[in-house]
Amino acid sequence: MTAARSLALLLALTATAAAEPTADEYFKHGRELLKSHKYADACVQFEHSQQLDPAIGTLYNIAQCDAEIGKLATALAAYRDVIAHDTNAKRRKAATAAAKKLEPRVPRLIVKADDGVDLAIDGAKVAADATTPVDLGKHEITAQQAGHQAFHKTVAISDEGQTVTINAKLVAIEAAPVTAAAVEAHPAPPPPTPTPTVVRNQPKPTPKSEPSHRRVIGIATTAVGVAALGTGAVFGVLARSKWNAAKAVCNNSTTCTSQADADAAAHLGDQARGRATLSTGFAIAGGVIATVGIVLFATAPSAHAVEVAARPSSDGGTLVLSGQF
Repeated sequence: MTAARSLALLLALTATAAAEPTADEYFKHGRELLKSHKYADACVQFEHSQQLDPAIGTLYNIAQCDAEIGKLATALAAYRDVIAHDTNAKRRKAATAAAKKLEPRVPRLIVKADDGVDLAIDGAKVAADATTPVDLGKHEITAQQAGHQAFHKTVAISDEGQTVTINAKLVAIEAAPVTAAAVEAHPAPPPPTPTPTVVRNQPKPTPKSEPSHRRVIGIATTAVGVAALGTGAVFGVLARSKWNAAKAVCNNSTTCTSQADADAAAHLGDQARGRATLSTGFAIAGGVIATVGIVLFATAPSAHAVEVAARPSSDGGTLVLSGQF
């Protein structure tokens, strides 16, 4: 990646981050959609806000949306969370009233199974014979146990307040019996004849050194840093030029002879400060990037290896040095 492309990517990421709405903006948009009865869209906005800045007030609004779009069990759990943690007495009272009114509407699932069976509803583990609140819609029930065929069933809940019971009966896997005829037809193969191992006193092969790419990455990173430093220097020169132009409008004096000159000088001064800010930013970024590149280059492992090995000979010991130098 060239220095120009790296710099362009850095600027694009900065612009994208600056354009991302804040948690407060998401929340306000969600409130507008909630008032317009666009509950599904409002829930999306509130959830974005909650991810950026978790808050009990936002959770209360999410519960209101979920209750309207059929996520009854989810809404009830959110209301109970608000009741347990909210310090706002008025909102806690409203959440208590909403939860009491919502609870009879919540559907429930009961899964019956033998002891030792692992049960799950939508991937979440549940106990056998336990009453589990669920949302309206489809739910996946699975049951597993060693030595048994896995159980899987999709259940569609369409009515509020209904309780559905599922019997997760597992079928044991039976092993095929081994008969004498089967043994005769497929006798066990004889054990392999062991091959004698001949040990020879040979020198170890020279290990091959894997080339390191850290030096290349270090050079490229340093180049990006140098390019950023150069860009910062260019903006610095432009800032100095604008500043000199601003001073020249009023003949290098702090007092201008006319309001038009004062306005022109102020405008040029603003441009100078903007370029100075860019110059500082690029200089700092370039210094950091260049430093990282230098560290990568300096700490890259050497591509050469040296090995010392001894082997016997007819006249004594011979010292062998092998490798790349």
